[in-house]
Amino acid sequence: MNHFKPDITQMISPFLLLFIIHATQIGEGILSFERQIASIAGYDSWISIILTGVLTTFIVVIIWKIVGEEQTDFMAIHQYIFGNILGRLLTFLFSLYLFAVSMIVLVSYIEIIQIWFFPEMSIHFFMFILLMLVLYISLGGFRIVAGFAFFSVFVTGFLAILKYKAFTDGHVNNLLPVFNTPPKDIILAMEPMSLSLLGIELILIYAPFIHRFQSGLKWAVSSNIFTTFVYFFSAIAIFMYYNEQHIQFISWPTLQLWKVINFPIIERFEYVGISLHLIAIIATSCLYFWASMQCFYRLTSFSFRKISIFFALIGISSVHFIHNFLIIEKITLALTRIGMILLFVYVPLLYICHKLASGVKKKHANK
Repeated sequence: MNHFKPDITQMISPFLLLFIIHATQIGEGILSFERQIASIAGYDSWISIILTGVLTTFIVVIIWKIVGEEQTDFMAIHQYIFGNILGRLLTFLFSLYLFAVSMIVLVSYIEIIQIWFFPEMSIHFFMFILLMLVLYISLGGFRIVAGFAFFSVFVTGFLAILKYKAFTDGHVNNLLPVFNTPPKDIILAMEPMSLSLLGIELILIYAPFIHRFQSGLKWAVSSNIFTTFVYFFSAIAIFMYYNEQHIQFISWPTLQLWKVINFPIIERFEYVGISLHLIAIIATSCLYFWASMQCFYRLTSFSFRKISIFFALIGISSVHFIHNFLIIEKITLALTRIGMILLFVYVPLLYICHKLASGVKKKHANK
């Protein structure tokens, strides 16, 4: 198997996985996921959050077993199992998926800016500004991307704490009765919840950039558990503050909650919250964008810089076709389903195929 070995100056400590994975999973979805899961499983959907967290933790362990001691990456694994042509094709498709997620994260945030701040603002102009920032960070290398992700976690942590208002003004009776939802609906609510916990698949791309990768499993599992807790905490807060009928008509429950927070020098805190959340959006988009460009870089003979600039231009042009909320919802739903198949079906199958291929090749090598 051909192993990709990055320069030691681009490698990071396994401890930073605690921040990188969390930053990947906390994006625009943290502002609206409560409505999506509650519309399917009601206020018992907190169970769906826990189940999704357990399932994604299991996938993290599988990913560690796939990467193994060799510390290989997604492209090398594909070529090892499926051969050069099919392996490169599968990596190419995976790269397109990562690029699409990176773009939809930015477009979803721009939609919030348009609705809450500047209704007449040009989406092309704002997309250009955000993508230039994503491009600039990504071209700095994986350490810069990881450093920005590290910083973003403190911002999202601060914003999560500010949901305390829901616990002081909310009603715990909203959560009752518990276990009143059919198990089928709880399982179905895991689909929109899975979008929020996607991001662990990127480990297959940046595994070679983690120094002493095998020792990072505990940090990766801890990060996924921490993210699950953040979503669980957020859901309970919102469910206590809004009743089950009311939340169906609120696109971004967290932003509505922030409207009631008052500080002596800040009257409209939701404006501050939306602005600070930009850091989390950029961190998430950067990680997906860098991972996508890394795959394309490995597949072609072009430089990382040229590939990144080319796809940044494609990203700016693509917003011409995404001009309303319904299109964004459809694209997000499609990416959610692709992500679920990739994470919960393809990754386990990849592990099985990797084991079988390793066994067959070792058997032939011993003859």
